[in-house]
Amino acid sequence: DGPPLTVIETRAEARLRRLTCARLLQVMVRAEHDPEADGPPRITTKELRALCKEHGGYHTPGINDKLYLHYKGYSKIENLDEYTGVRALWLEGNGFSRLEGLEKLGELRCLYAHQNCILRIEGLAQCAKLTTLQLSNNFIRRVDGLHLLPNLQTLQISHNSLATAGDLLGLLHAPQLSVLDLSHNRIDDPGAVSVLEALPQLAVLQLHGNPVVNKIEQYRRTLVSRCRALTYLDDRPVFPEDRLATEAWAWGEAELGKGRGLECEREERARQREERDQSQRRNIEYMRQVTDDAKARAAARHTAAGLPTSAHAAVVDAAAAAAEPGGAATAGEHSSQQLYSRALAAVEAKRRELQERQQQRKAAASDSDASVPLAVVTASPAAAFPAAQPESAPRPQEEEIQQAGAGDDEQVIPPPPHTHTRAHTHAHTHPHI
Repeated sequence: DGPPLTVIETRAEARLRRLTCARLLQVMVRAEHDPEADGPPRITTKELRALCKEHGGYHTPGINDKLYLHYKGYSKIENLDEYTGVRALWLEGNGFSRLEGLEKLGELRCLYAHQNCILRIEGLAQCAKLTTLQLSNNFIRRVDGLHLLPNLQTLQISHNSLATAGDLLGLLHAPQLSVLDLSHNRIDDPGAVSVLEALPQLAVLQLHGNPVVNKIEQYRRTLVSRCRALTYLDDRPVFPEDRLATEAWAWGEAELGKGRGLECEREERARQREERDQSQRRNIEYMRQVTDDAKARAAARHTAAGLPTSAHAAVVDAAAAAAEPGGAATAGEHSSQQLYSRALAAVEAKRRELQERQQQRKAAASDSDASVPLAVVTASPAAAFPAAQPESAPRPQEEEIQQAGAGDDEQVIPPPPHTHTRAHTHAHTHPHI
């Protein structure tokens, strides 16, 4: 049920050795660049102004709202009294063993002090506006001092040395707490669930990596049912459907006897599925009703305007006939054959509509052709080209041909082959004439 205690101590010692090595490396680098500096780096006024300039802050200390002091190898928090406007302070990756020097930071909202050597939660009496506190990867053995933080909403205290339910009692002094990370501690006491249950607004809980996870029977169901405001547990969200099913399980375990909870949970999930199916059917029926009403209104408008029945109305009629054979079918009982009949009826209605439109276009075209009289050519081709008439009088043969052509209104007589007029030559040159 989790790693042995000696292994955990070995990990803690290894983390301390890494922090010590990092601090020594900082000292060596500092000594190389500043031979006059002795001892570990310190948070001085000059150092703070240089860091503000490096991170785009202001030269005036009081107007800075963010302060970055992370991964510098500092061992003590000091000289921050002038930075009264700081709202977010980054202190991670140093060698701090205490939270101190924060008395003047009354506007502080977020404090990130993880990856240090902090042993207790202290020094925050003047930070009443604090909402986020990050203390992961430290050596804290007990949660306390939270009664001074009435607005605390997020507490991250993973990878520490918390072990029993008594170590967590300090959480009860933070009623506004909604996000809590207790993962990878040494908690092995199932009584810790009672402490977590007493947090009225706890919505996000990280408890994995503790031996207690294997000691709590039906771990996830138990936590979800007892922590009523929980919406996220470890690596998965808690959906409303899951909560209802879990509460049904808890009721079955408490009222019907041990082992009957799973049966109640299955019944609840079946009820949820049936409710979802009914909701989907109601939505489908509503959309069908809306569609039918729209098609009926369109058909009424077509009828009032004297237009032929559109394909939409034909589709509605065919669908109604296919869906209610003999008046026995009801909504929601369409078989595959009825759906197939509806599709065929829709295709046939569309085909008839296209045929009707094609016939109407043909009829309109024939009516327009009959209303325009055809021009009948009654003169000779030579008359069509007045400029091509010869200057001399026509020959007797041409007069006879013209008189014969004048008597027949529908016969056009071409000029004799031996008549070489300009029009005749032009006709030979342009065959389309």
